[in-house]
Amino acid sequence: MPRTDSPKPTPTAPLTPRRTQQERRDETRAKLLDATIESLVEVGYSATTIRLVAERAGVSSGAQSHHFPRRVDLVSAAIEELAKRRIAEFGERLTILPTDETKRSEVLLDLLWADFSSSLFTVFVKVWVAAADDPQLHERLVPVERELARSIGEVVHEAAGDLVGAPSWEHRLRVVLNAIRGLALTESFEPRNRRGRDPWPELRAALLELLGAAGTSPGGSRRR
Repeated sequence: MPRTDSPKPTPTAPLTPRRTQQERRDETRAKLLDATIESLVEVGYSATTIRLVAERAGVSSGAQSHHFPRRVDLVSAAIEELAKRRIAEFGERLTILPTDETKRSEVLLDLLWADFSSSLFTVFVKVWVAAADDPQLHERLVPVERELARSIGEVVHEAAGDLVGAPSWEHRLRVVLNAIRGLALTESFEPRNRRGRDPWPELRAALLELLGAAGTSPGGSRRR
């Protein structure tokens, strides 16, 4: 009799493990927060509605309301997430700083300016303006802002190294942060038809002197 070979079994792809209910919930929540942050950056607070966020996230209104029943819950959670990202990003940039004291001050100031002049800072300001007329939103933002300020302060202190031991360091650091914050607000919201010269190099030179790095020119280079 002719030999008949038994058919070889068809290889099957490995089964993808099913996600748990908690994993699905976490994914939905992350999508909503990402969509809220994107909306705040692109269209601002007033236009960031629950319906718009659900559409952006590709999530049903029922699933959205399960995680965040009110807009204040959604926006507050998004701001908390934004603060965490801002702290993490700022900390990563400060992991390697020059050992030279003057260069360290220069890089530190530039990183602070990059943070305060970013779109993330603009989002915080817009939401705080809205919170002035929304007691519930204001109440939710206060602890977030305090934690953000505390965390950034800790990162700056750690990165500053020996500068922390300089006389009146805490006072001078507050002046530096207030000056950078003020310039960031001006650059973000002051209406101008035509932009003039970049104001940062001039302020940077003044702040370097304040931090004890005198002898630096407005362009950031050492005077000969």
